[in-house]
Amino acid sequence: MLVLSRRAQHQNVHSWMIDIGRYAIAFLSTAVVIWFRWLLQPWLNEECPFSLFYLSVLLTAWVAGSGPAVLAITLGTLAAAHFFIAPASNLWIEGVPELVQLVIYVVVNCVAIFLFDRAERQRVLAENRAAENVRLGMDLQQADKRKDEFLALLAHELRNPLAPIRSSMALLERNEDAPKTVRRVREVIHRQTMHLIRITDDLLEVSRFCRGHIELLVQRFDLRASVDDAIEMIENAMSVKSQRFQYLIPDTPIWVNGDQVRLAQLTANLLGNASKYTPESGRITLVLERHDDTASIAISDTGIGFAADHAERIFEPFVQIDASRTREYGGLGVGLTIAKRLVDLHDGTLSAESRGPGLGSCFTVTLPTLNVGDGDCVGEDFLNGDDATENRTGRECFVAAKQPVCKLLLVDDNLDASLILRDLFCTEGYQVQLAHDGIEAISKAIEQSPAVIVMDIGLPGMDGYEVARRMRRSRQLSEVKLIALTGWGSSQGRELAAQAGFDLHLVKPIAFQSLLESVQSMQSQTYETTPCIADL
Repeated sequence: MLVLSRRAQHQNVHSWMIDIGRYAIAFLSTAVVIWFRWLLQPWLNEECPFSLFYLSVLLTAWVAGSGPAVLAITLGTLAAAHFFIAPASNLWIEGVPELVQLVIYVVVNCVAIFLFDRAERQRVLAENRAAENVRLGMDLQQADKRKDEFLALLAHELRNPLAPIRSSMALLERNEDAPKTVRRVREVIHRQTMHLIRITDDLLEVSRFCRGHIELLVQRFDLRASVDDAIEMIENAMSVKSQRFQYLIPDTPIWVNGDQVRLAQLTANLLGNASKYTPESGRITLVLERHDDTASIAISDTGIGFAADHAERIFEPFVQIDASRTREYGGLGVGLTIAKRLVDLHDGTLSAESRGPGLGSCFTVTLPTLNVGDGDCVGEDFLNGDDATENRTGRECFVAAKQPVCKLLLVDDNLDASLILRDLFCTEGYQVQLAHDGIEAISKAIEQSPAVIVMDIGLPGMDGYEVARRMRRSRQLSEVKLIALTGWGSSQGRELAAQAGFDLHLVKPIAFQSLLESVQSMQSQTYETTPCIADL
């Protein structure tokens, strides 16, 4: 504080010195004009008493600005009246010609000062615009550089899972009849597909946050539950690297108002980030504490750490501390960005600290808490957690219960995807028809009268929205259940699907079991009135 105070005093003194220098120019220029006019006095006598003082005003306005120029007008008027207008040594001007010259002198100089001031403002504005253009140009260059780096990073991360998938398919072609090879290939493809799904989900998540399209399910809950869920998500990854994980969680509840799932996600992101950048046998610590009106989650590690100037930059999208070509740690650099956005949505703060590269780091989340008394309601689901879990399980079992098998129409212009889904549904006993564009879908739907139609949105010729609208206008197809299976997962896409007449909106890629349960759920609503095939 003392250093800041001295710095402010120094700046004030410097500002005063500059102002004194500017106004000193008015006195200096007026004194020079008086001297020069005095030299010309034998020839001019009392003629043109104000003529040379125009120079002092214009020079002052040009060098020092409008304020000192006004002072120069005043000094020139007093000097002319005192030295060069009769009677001498008198500041009173009585002659009409001299008064007219005085008025002209003041008006012309005021106009000149105004023009100088306007020109100066335009000059400053032009300089600011030029500086802003330079800054924008540098920002664009930096953004373009980061775009290229991100595309290279994304290509690298996508090639990582795609390479083993491609190799596995080549292996399968050479060993189609070997059960061990088929099982091994299946496991590889499953793992790498899940990797691709995580990459895609991270990108979509950041996009939704940046566009403000994220929705929170806000409720009152115990923050310890989110922390426990996050630990459960990450502890396996820590055990694989033989990392020592310690946590300190209070015995008393810490009530907050927020989205329990999202807060578990942000804690898991921070724990996952700590695990990723901490070497094997390293140490990770989580401390959950309650303060006066806030709660803090501090996650520290013995990992690679970072420089002090990276403390804010690491929260930007696609920024990673590890920028080497070795890509030892992998990832797209969006985990901390998602965590920061989630904390902001909960009116909290997220800070990062490190003593330097190689010295570990500490990330601290601070959230506002609630004061819950004994008589306050804390949420029916929380008080009856076991019952709620049983109810949810019961609903899931009801959805998964096997219904009479009905006709199913799959609409997708991707032939491979359609054939794979057809084979999977056929193993469940469904009679499946395929269509690859909107016209064919409408024709086969009218011909086959399916109970459920699973349709892609991006179809050639006519998109899925228009196909759904036409089916809803048809008397024969108005009651068929429509499921949109698409890569468009935004809230706008869901709204468009609902407006077009879809009963359900699912986002690719989706696990077959989840898709099967959704089809069975739609089937359970229509099997009594829809022509079905006996389940043999």
